[in-house]
Amino acid sequence: MVRHGGRYLDESFRQPLRDVVLGPGREALERMRSGDLGAREEVAADPVLRAGVLRAAQYDRRDGDLPLLRFLLEHESAARTQWFEERRSAAVLVALHGQDGDVPLLRSATAGQFTDSAGAVEWARAEEAKRHGRDVAAESEFTWIELAHRQGRVEHARVALIRMLDDTGPDADRLRELSRALERIGDHAQAARAQFNLLSLQDTAWDRASEAYVLARLERRKGDLAAAGRALERARAAVCADGTTTDGAVPQWHRRGLGRLITEQHLELTLAAVEAGDAELARATMAHGRLLLDTIGKESAKALGRLSTRAKWAVAGLRPPGA
Repeated sequence: MVRHGGRYLDESFRQPLRDVVLGPGREALERMRSGDLGAREEVAADPVLRAGVLRAAQYDRRDGDLPLLRFLLEHESAARTQWFEERRSAAVLVALHGQDGDVPLLRSATAGQFTDSAGAVEWARAEEAKRHGRDVAAESEFTWIELAHRQGRVEHARVALIRMLDDTGPDADRLRELSRALERIGDHAQAARAQFNLLSLQDTAWDRASEAYVLARLERRKGDLAAAGRALERARAAVCADGTTTDGAVPQWHRRGLGRLITEQHLELTLAAVEAGDAELARATMAHGRLLLDTIGKESAKALGRLSTRAKWAVAGLRPPGA
């Protein structure tokens, strides 16, 4: 058993994550290559398994794979899920074979990126050059983390992300990606940790405000409402929402999406504070929220109408101070 964060995990956590998540796809791919009709039916019906098969085929290419690659591309094109990366990968693998008969399918899958098989091959080679081609070791760890999450291996994804976060220095892009990935799997505490470090690296008022409202959301979901309030204070300071003026403030922030997002987090925190019985925080946050609602653009305030009404009624239902 492997110990992590005070808990013991099974031996699969010793394996590279890519091998864990590619396992089902590799097995299904071999079954498909052997002519197993049951495997084809399983892959056709399961977009997550299909994603694993595509990845397995990308890194283990065989001359006879074209028919099954067409099969994968046909199903990816028909499904048109949010996972467009799989459709692109399948199209690349098919296009590299340079068959004229595949051009209609490829054009449909790629929104007409080319007109003939020569153009398809050229496109596919360019796509591979931009990415990782056959080199599985060069693939981003986030690829395997996302696939683990989709497979339901949330703990594998979480452990991998925390290990990456522990090893990450002052790298804003990497911290942002870690924060968002941790939030997607529901680990708001570790996401807030990454986001706090990310916020400390921001140089402009816009970026500080943008990352501060995200930190507020994560701290609230983590359950640390006081920390969420402090994050919103930093967001207000960055855009000078409290009436102060500082160098580098964000011009017209209140008329842009940023104003709506900051306001939304004030209203969400107000509701969370009421639910938690923190009347002082609820009232203070709602006071800022009212000012923001009066400041941001009319369309933004209208979009938040239902949420602001709930927050106002929640505060109105609190006992008067000292009662």
